[in-house]
Amino acid sequence: MKNKFITIAFSAMAASATAQASEVFTALDADKDGAISQSEAQALTSLAAKFKELDVDANGSLSAEEFANFKSE
Repeated sequence: MKNKFITIAFSAMAASATAQASEVFTALDADKDGAISQSEAQALTSLAAKFKELDVDANGSLSAEEFANFKSE
């Protein structure tokens, strides 16, 4: 029973973190085009510093999938 509770707790935490990341992505995407441009990333210093590393397809913007790899310090 204890293991089941732990599993449920971790699942809830993961869902919460995903929802928070989605909210941050939406807030940073000022022009609502579904991506974060390098200009938009400047609003969050730690994201701007890692922008080129996160932009794996080198198209000059971060998709939601690329942004999901961002861990704010």
